[in-house]
Amino acid sequence: MRFLLAALFSFSLFFSVYADAKLYSTPILAEAEALIPTAPEKALAVTERYLLQRRLAESTNRPHSNNESDRSIRTPLNTVHAYLITAKAHSALGNQEAAWQALDNAKSTVEGHGMKQAKLEIMLTQASILYYLDDKPDDAVALLQALLNTIADQKGPKTTGVERIDFEAKLLNAMITTSDETEAESLAQFSQVEQALGEQPDLEQKVRYQIAIGNYYLGIESYERALSELLSAYWLASENDFASQIASASLSLTKLYQQQGAMDKALQHANQAAEFYEQYDLSRGLSETQTLLANIYSQQGRYNFALVHYFNALDLENLLSRATNIADINVSIARTYLKLLRFGQAEEYATRAIKVASEHELNLPLAQALILKGELAVKNKEPDVAIDALKQAMTNAEALKNRGLMIECLARLSQAYEQKGDFKQALNIQRRFDMLEKRNESQKQILEAESFKHRQRVIERQLQLEDMQRKQAADEEIIVEQKKINLFLLGGLAVLLLVLVLRHRAANLRQHQLEDLQKELYTHPRSGLRNLRMLNDRLSNSLAKSSAHFEQWYLGEMIHEPLSDKLSFAMFEVPFLKVVYLQHGYHQGLELERKLGDYLQSHIEKPTRLYHFSDAMFIYIEPNAETLNEPEKLAGKIQSLIDDFVQESRLEDVDDRLRIGMADYPFLPRAFTSINDKELIDILLMATSAARQASKLEHTSQWVHLSAIDSTPAACFADNNVRQACLDGINTGLIKVKTSALSGINWQTVHESDKN
Repeated sequence: MRFLLAALFSFSLFFSVYADAKLYSTPILAEAEALIPTAPEKALAVTERYLLQRRLAESTNRPHSNNESDRSIRTPLNTVHAYLITAKAHSALGNQEAAWQALDNAKSTVEGHGMKQAKLEIMLTQASILYYLDDKPDDAVALLQALLNTIADQKGPKTTGVERIDFEAKLLNAMITTSDETEAESLAQFSQVEQALGEQPDLEQKVRYQIAIGNYYLGIESYERALSELLSAYWLASENDFASQIASASLSLTKLYQQQGAMDKALQHANQAAEFYEQYDLSRGLSETQTLLANIYSQQGRYNFALVHYFNALDLENLLSRATNIADINVSIARTYLKLLRFGQAEEYATRAIKVASEHELNLPLAQALILKGELAVKNKEPDVAIDALKQAMTNAEALKNRGLMIECLARLSQAYEQKGDFKQALNIQRRFDMLEKRNESQKQILEAESFKHRQRVIERQLQLEDMQRKQAADEEIIVEQKKINLFLLGGLAVLLLVLVLRHRAANLRQHQLEDLQKELYTHPRSGLRNLRMLNDRLSNSLAKSSAHFEQWYLGEMIHEPLSDKLSFAMFEVPFLKVVYLQHGYHQGLELERKLGDYLQSHIEKPTRLYHFSDAMFIYIEPNAETLNEPEKLAGKIQSLIDDFVQESRLEDVDDRLRIGMADYPFLPRAFTSINDKELIDILLMATSAARQASKLEHTSQWVHLSAIDSTPAACFADNNVRQACLDGINTGLIKVKTSALSGINWQTVHESDKN
C-alpha cells in the first residue's frame, strides 16, 4: 500500500504540472490550457475547434509570433501550443494513443519552423506523458536530463519561459528519481528545484514544490518535516485560492494524518479533496480520494463504510481501465471482507485481484492477493493451497525486495506448515521470519532514533524559546520604565518643537509678506513689468560688472573679449498708452496696459530684460545681442512685438507708431567706465526725443541710434552735462547717428526742448 500511495501522490501533481507549463499564446488557447486541471474535455473541444476553424499560415517571416489579428489563420507557434494542449488533455483523460498523436503533430510543426523554446515545451510534455501515462520513469528521466542539459548549454540570460521550463523539469525529475536515491541525493535534487524557484518565486510553483518535498518526507516516514511542508503548502494555497493545489495538499495531509492515527483530521482533508474532484468530475482524483476514505474507515473498523467507498473507487477505475488500481482495490475489498469474516466474498475478490495482476504482470498487487488467498486457505483448513499461494507470494515479494510483504508472507507460511503438521519446515520459516523481523525492527529503531533526534531538536528550540520569552518579559519591564522617561522627554521635545514650528510658520509668513512687498516694490502697478525702481537698483550693478570685465580684457588679464557683457539698450515710446485712458476709460485702460505687459513679458526670452520706464516708455536690454551695431534689427524686433499685440488684441484707431532711441554699452570703446547708468539713460532719452521729433514730422515709427566712434576720448564726457557732451560729439563727428528718419534731425531743437 505504501507504493500505491506514492504512485497516487505522483499523479496528484499531474494536473498542476500541466496547468503551469504553458507557452505565451492567444487568449483562447490560454483559456483552454487553464481548463485542463478541471475540465480536460472542454479544453480538448476548444483546441480541436481552434485547429479546425483556422488554417496554418503557409508563409510567414515570424513563425514565433503569436499575434493573430486575422482570425482565419493560426501562426506556427500557436499551432504547436494547440497540439500540446490537445496532448495534455488526452493524457488527463487517459487517451494514450491520441496524446502521442497530438504530440507528434506538435513535433512536426516545430521541426518545420525551428522554434527552440517550443521544442523545450514538447520535451517537457513528452516526459510527463512517459511518466504519468505510460509508466516509463526511466525513459522520462533520460528525456528530462537531455532537456536540462539543453537549457544549461544556452548562453546569455534565460527568458521567463525557459526559467519556468527549467523549474518544471527539475521538479518532475526529483519526483521520479527520489524513489531510487539516498536521502542526501534526494534532498540535493529538491535543493536544485528550490534554487530554480528564484528569489521571488511564483506562489503556485512554490506550493507545488512544498507538496512534492512534503510527500517525499512522508514517503521516508519523516512525519514532522512532512507536516511542516504540507501544512505550509495547504495554507499558502488556501490564501491564494489555488483550488487544485488545495486538493493535492489535502490528499497528502490525509495520508499523513492516516499514518499517524489522526483519523478525524484525515477524514476532514479527504472530504475536502473529494469535494473538489467531484465538483469538476475528475475521475482520477475522485477515485484516489474514495480509496483514501475507504482506507480510513477500514482503520477505524467501520468496514461497511469502507466497502461503500471501495466499490465507488472500483467503478471509477473500471471506467478508467487502470489495471494497477483495479487490482489494488480488489485486494483491499478482499481484505475488508476477511475482517468481516465473510470468507466467500473475500476469496472472490482475491481471485479477481490475482487474475488482473497476472494478466498485466503486476507483482505488488499479485503478491498481496496471494497472501490473502493463503490466509483464507489457512482459515478454511486447506494448508496445501495456502502453502502454494504463499510460496508464489514470497517469490514476488523477493523480486520486489519488499521486506514488509516478505515478513507478512513468512508469518502466514509458518502457520500453514504448522497446520499441515510439518513442524520442522514451520520452524525454519519462523527463523527466517525472526531474522527479517529483527532487521525490520533495527530499521524502525534507526527511524525512531532519527525521529527522536528531530523531536529533541524541537524541544531544545522550545526551551530556548521559553528562555528567550523570560528574557523578553524582563526586557519589557525595563522598556516600560524607559518608555516613561522617553514619554517625558518626548513631551518636552514636542513642546519645543511646537514652539519652533510656530516660529518657523511666522518667519515663513513674514518672508512671504516680504517677497510680496518686494515684488510689489519692483513691479509697475499697471503693466506688471519691472519698474524704474528696479532699473535704478539693478542697472548700475550690471554696468559695473560689465565694465570690470572689459577693463580686465583691455589690460590683458583676459584673453578673449567678453562679448557676453556687451549690452544693447533701446528706449521706446508707445504713444497710444498716453491716450488710452482718455479714449476708453480707466477700467479698460488698466486692462489694456496689463495685457500689453503680460504679452511683452511672455514674448521676451531670457536673458533679455524689459523695464517700464514711465507711463508710455519702456527700456529694452539685450545682452550679447545679435543686433549689436545693427539697430534696424533691434528696432524691427520691438516694432513687430507691438504690431503683433495690436493685431492680437484687435485694437483699431490706435497710434501704433513707436519712437525708439538706442545705444550700446560700453558706449565709449576706450573708456568703459566713463558712462554710468544715469548718463546712459540720459543718452537713451536724448535719442528717443530725436526719434519722437522725426516721428511727428514723418508720421511713422522712427528710431535713432547713438554710438561713439572707436577714437572718442573719455575727456569729451568729463562734463556733468552728458546731453551737451553728446550734442558736441555729434557736431564734431565723435558720436555717430543712425536713424530711420528720411529728413534730418535738428539736434539743437531736441536739446532745447529737453531743457524746456
